[in-house]
Amino acid sequence: MRDSTSADSAVLRRRVVLYRTLSLVLTVFLLAVLFAVKRAMTVPEDPEVEVFDVPAVFEALAKKNPDAADVSDTFFFSDTATVHLHVMGRGQACPLHIHRRTHEATVIVAGQAEVHQIWGRDGVLAERRGTHHPGALIASEPFTGHAWFNRAEDQMLGNLVFATPRFDGNLYVEPTDARLMQGPEPFTYAPTRALVLLAEQAGGVAVETLPALEGKMSSVVLAKGEHVLKATRAEPVIAYVAEGAGSLTAAEERPVKPGQLWVLRRDATVRVAEGASLMLYVFRPPVDAPPDVARGE
Repeated sequence: MRDSTSADSAVLRRRVVLYRTLSLVLTVFLLAVLFAVKRAMTVPEDPEVEVFDVPAVFEALAKKNPDAADVSDTFFFSDTATVHLHVMGRGQACPLHIHRRTHEATVIVAGQAEVHQIWGRDGVLAERRGTHHPGALIASEPFTGHAWFNRAEDQMLGNLVFATPRFDGNLYVEPTDARLMQGPEPFTYAPTRALVLLAEQAGGVAVETLPALEGKMSSVVLAKGEHVLKATRAEPVIAYVAEGAGSLTAAEERPVKPGQLWVLRRDATVRVAEGASLMLYVFRPPVDAPPDVARGE
């Protein structure tokens, strides 16, 4: 009887040890699975400094899609703003359209853009037609009509589009549409002229808030010296180099050249190269999204 009881106790102890071992293995396995799932679902943190060679991206898209009517690539996206490259095909047109809430500012990256804009002024419709070259900025407010044309049959047109709130698509309209009366006068900016003016004034740095993107875009022109761009993860700064040469320091120093798009989430210092000049478009996306955007409408 005693031997039978001892045997039963030994079997029971072995089973308890086995169950505990299996429970421990199962627990470790489940923890590993949960950790892997959590890691897979975690969104990587945006880098403090990103730099894109926009003309190079344009050339790559144009080469990969030589017969496309439209191609795009996005560099920045948030609830409050977007920055994307819009490539228009050879001989392509983007008909007259408006945006109902998006403020738009477009910088020509490559090619030559013909732009037709219509807006309301003193109770009547006014219009403007212009041809713009790389570096130029063309801004249209909500309800200001604008049509874009790439007349070239041998080259695509590259447009870097800044929008706030984020780009909401095009609403195509006729030139007589009554909603165009709500649109304010558009704005254009030529960086070459800004550089000439600064040189004439013998100045070092000129910062001007532009009447575009609800006052969130500025021009920064340097004939000498440096300029600090204040930025954080919560309040990033986006800078596009329109003309000139220099350097940008944010933890490390990097060269600055035309066509670069910098997304900064930390302070950075821009310096102009000796004997050169430098012109940047600086966009500060709004921190808070409008109510309709925040609700995902």
